[in-house]
Amino acid sequence: MNSLIYQGEVSHSRLSPVKHSFRYPVYFYAFDIDELNQLAELTPMFGYNRLRPVAIHDKDYLQRDNRPLREKLAVTLRNLDIAEDPTRVILVTAARYFNYVFNPISFFYCYNASGQLLCVLGQVNNTFGEMHLYLLQSDGREAAELHYKTAKEFHVSPFFKREGEYRFHLTEAKEQIDNRIHYHQGDQLVFTARLHGSAKPFNKQNLMHTLIRHPLTASLTMPRILWQAAKLYWQRRLPVYTRPISEHQQTIRQVKPGLLDRLGRTAIYKHLSRQQQGALLMRMPDGEVHRFGAADGDPNQLTIRDDRFFRKVLTASSIGFGEAYTEGYWTTNDLPGLLTMLAINEELIDDRGFVTATLGRWFDFLRHLMRANTRNGSSRNIREHYDLSNDFFAVFLDPDMIYSAALFAQQEKSLEQAQQDKLQLIIDKAQLGPKDHVLEIGCGWGGFAIEAVRRTGCRVTGITLSQEQLTLAREKVKAAGLEKKIDLRLCDYRNIDGKYDKIVSIEMLEAVGHAGLKTFFNTCDRVLQPGGRAVIQVITIPDRKYASYRYSSDWIRKHIFPGGHLPSIGAMANAMKSCSLNISSLEQYAPDYAKTLDLWRGRLLDRQDEILALGYDERFLRKWEYYFAYCRAGFAAQIIDVAQLILDKPQNR
Repeated sequence: MNSLIYQGEVSHSRLSPVKHSFRYPVYFYAFDIDELNQLAELTPMFGYNRLRPVAIHDKDYLQRDNRPLREKLAVTLRNLDIAEDPTRVILVTAARYFNYVFNPISFFYCYNASGQLLCVLGQVNNTFGEMHLYLLQSDGREAAELHYKTAKEFHVSPFFKREGEYRFHLTEAKEQIDNRIHYHQGDQLVFTARLHGSAKPFNKQNLMHTLIRHPLTASLTMPRILWQAAKLYWQRRLPVYTRPISEHQQTIRQVKPGLLDRLGRTAIYKHLSRQQQGALLMRMPDGEVHRFGAADGDPNQLTIRDDRFFRKVLTASSIGFGEAYTEGYWTTNDLPGLLTMLAINEELIDDRGFVTATLGRWFDFLRHLMRANTRNGSSRNIREHYDLSNDFFAVFLDPDMIYSAALFAQQEKSLEQAQQDKLQLIIDKAQLGPKDHVLEIGCGWGGFAIEAVRRTGCRVTGITLSQEQLTLAREKVKAAGLEKKIDLRLCDYRNIDGKYDKIVSIEMLEAVGHAGLKTFFNTCDRVLQPGGRAVIQVITIPDRKYASYRYSSDWIRKHIFPGGHLPSIGAMANAMKSCSLNISSLEQYAPDYAKTLDLWRGRLLDRQDEILALGYDERFLRKWEYYFAYCRAGFAAQIIDVAQLILDKPQNR
């Protein structure tokens, strides 16, 4: 008989970013898989596919089915381009102990008829229930030790990213076994694991002796893993990395859908079944396909990559839908098109029917309230969005870095030309001249101020709450030689003093909140000279939606613009009741903003390598791609709009 029982030790050593080590005794086995039936007959305490104190079950290994182990292994090796079927296979593993087992790693040593080692197949299980195979073919051999290298393709520890390289140092399963795994990130060794032990023949006496001597060892593997994980998280404060999507073809077992996933799937099917306009084709992780909406026409495609998608949407509705995209749980061939179709069907598939998301909605709304636009809160909220990096915004904006809707006038124009035309339109509406002193509330990177001075000779005082914007804007002003004409300041709109002939504010009003609308317009009224004019460009929401919008949150306000708030035309008019400003003109440009967002998103995707080089990750990229597509859908479906208002102050006020 070739099968063996090992008594030995497992040890782990974490070398970076903190040092942490542990070791504990274990017993494990080396089974000749052709001996399993015979071992079960000779040893009453051992069973093969039967309930016994110690047992091996075919379904615990390789694919999740009950085919014989050798049959599954042969198919697996052929799929991995191993042409020669192994004659002898030794499986180093932990067996079931009273029907329980957790095997972090098992090794299949595969030999040909002449006794030469063809390969080693490593079967790795994580605590989420996933299984991955590593085919190890020798990179070399030093005496009795085998050496293998392979990229890390599978998420095991939540304290490491799925990147880097494993270097296996193995010995064959003989009287002694000593298997070590070194995990490298770049050139740095960050983790080592070791399994070693001494062997005894597998027989009735040795098995009984092992079970009596170590009655609890097999059942302690998972508790020990969780205990060490708790210490790393609570004591050592290591960051936790979310389990990524497992799409490698050698990840042969995925996480089974949980109860919330299954409930979410049912709820979403019912939700989407009410769709009337357009068609949606939903592809499930298991390949199943469902169609919703119109029976004809090309459908928008929604591909679910991970069952966690359903849990997210069930518990967080539309916010969860966006978060699931950021996490990579779903994808589509046309993100703006899909979101626009869902926006058009908004009334029919209103996700407020998800009772399960009620708690999440209230939690997100309370979180939004905690980001109120007080003087300190406004500064913090603005910095969170605009102080990401000037280099990042430069990737997708035009050369003048105008971060607001361009105007295309239904013409084919470049983004740069459309932005310049928008600035000229605002200059014309404000009736700027060389004698005017203009206040720009929310000056951004200085694009409007520079163009206004160049084209009209006016003076501009601009304010912002973003230090990053202010620094670059001042550099641009200096480079343009306009320091005597343009004064840019770090200042809250509530702290403005002095008097101005004209006021311009381009998409800043969304940052003041409902409570700040009256203060904003009163401030404009206070600092504007009699007979003066203000031009305000602002993203708006319809009056009919304003009340429900005001007492809620959404994905944009949670993840992109903390403290953000879209006013309605009625809300702004109501906020102006106590001041002397009159709305002289109002024009709306939703299609232009949809096109602007398409261009920003295209630039973002075309230059994503540059963004990654700035230190951002794929998750960040998906968040910003979703942001652009989400807003574009709102404008295309006319759920939101962008307006330019002309406000005039009477001469006698």
